[in-house]
Parts: sequence; structure tokens; C-alpha cells
Amino acid sequence: MTETDCERDSVDDILDGWAAERPDLDVRPVGIITRLARLRSHLDAELSSVFRRYDLSPADFQVIVTLRRAGRPYRMPQARLMTQLGLTSGTVSVRIDKLVRRGVVVREHDDADARLTLVRLTDEGSRLFDELAPVHLGNEDRLLSALDDDERDVLAGLLRRLLASLEHGAVRTGLPLGMALEPAPRARARRAAVGLTDPPGLLVTDVLAGTPAAEAGVARGDLLVAVDDRPTRSEAALTAALRTAGTTPVLHLLRGDTPIAIKVTDRPATG
Repeated sequence: MTETDCERDSVDDILDGWAAERPDLDVRPVGIITRLARLRSHLDAELSSVFRRYDLSPADFQVIVTLRRAGRPYRMPQARLMTQLGLTSGTVSVRIDKLVRRGVVVREHDDADARLTLVRLTDEGSRLFDELAPVHLGNEDRLLSALDDDERDVLAGLLRRLLASLEHGAVRTGLPLGMALEPAPRARARRAAVGLTDPPGLLVTDVLAGTPAAEAGVARGDLLVAVDDRPTRSEAALTAALRTAGTTPVLHLLRGDTPIAIKVTDRPATG
């Protein structure tokens, strides 16, 4: 039995089934998306088991953690807390009410602005964090036991790249060349919506006059798919490609569905 055979999981059975039933379908994304979903299910259950010992939910702990991370005096406006947690006003109020009843947080008025409600971690809340945080982190470390430190770093880097492509509306790396870019997931959706092919790449949403990109002939709507021979499907990939490209990189673009190659000169130095 090979190492790969030993590491088969439930998603491999799904992939095998589709390979037999519909070999024409590219189901490789299932191998990632479904694994992420199933991992999330396992992780949520294991993390919740620790929080239950302290009569907390994961959502309660996020409020405590956010306030503790803010630094002394461990407080912030309720509206800011709502934004950081990505919650509606009503949802965050329910969570805070529960923690107020337990004496973990208190609401206070802002002396400088009576319109603001501040939420502060109490001494009991700080004590609870200090007790729970090491237990929680130890549990997270246990759940990652199958990966060594190097593998964890690799996985964290890949997940960071994927999350950034979904969180960020703009790709900053293109700005020194004079291009405003959108990340690949959004670029593919925009191109598919107008009937174009949708290979991974970064969509040029603006070109600044007088910049190297403008002088080279890059146009709004172009899809940047590579620099020299290096694909540019993420901001990290574009940064790496420009770092190794020298002073006259060749940008490989799709204009509509027509491939074009443009050499950029007088580009700024890459740090």
C-alpha cells in the first residue's frame, strides 16, 4: 500500500465516482472546496467542545478575543466591534447582552461623544480569556497534528493567497506599472458575464496616463495572464513574476479573446 493509499479520504470516493460516471467533467475543484467544507465541519465541532466547557459559544469567544486584541483598556465602540466581526447590529447586540449578563463585558458611554456606545472587557472577561486562550490554542495545535511546521507554513500561505483573492477588491502590485487590477475570481466572473473565455488572470480596470503600462499600450479590460513565462493568477504570483522579470518584462494579455504580448520599458524598480 502506497503513502497516497493510506491518506485517502471521503472526498477521494466522490472524485472516483465522478471519474467513472462523468470522465468529461473536470471535478478537481471538488477536491479542494469539498475538503475545505468537511474540514470546517470537523474543526467547528472540535473547537466548540472546548468552548462548551466554559459555557461559551465560538461566537462569544470572538467578541472576547476581539476586545482583548484591541489592547488596554480592552474596549471599542459597538459599531466598530460589529464591523470587525462582520455582524449586523441586532446580532452583535444579542451576543453582547449575553456576555453582559455573565459579567464578561460591560457597555459604557463615551465621554467624548454621548452618541457612541463602548463595549469593554471586564476583569472577569480578561481572566476568562487568560484561562481559555492556552486551552483553545492547544486544541488548535492538536487538530493540526498531521502536519509538521513546514507543511503548516505552506498550507497557511496557500490559504492566505486564496482568501486574499476573495477578500481584496484590488491588486496593489500593478500600481507601480500604472495598472489598476482586479483579482482572478472577480475577473473570471466579469469575463464570463459578457461571453468571453475566463482563464485565471488579473483584470485591468484602469490604466494611468503617462505610466509604463500606458506607454506600452495596456488597455482597460485586458486580462493579464502572465509576465514573461510566469502565470499571474494572484497578487503574490504577479509580485514574484515582476521581481524576477528585470527592467523590460513582457506582459501576456488577453484583449477580448485575442492573446497579445506587450513589452514594458522604463518600469520602476521592484523592491
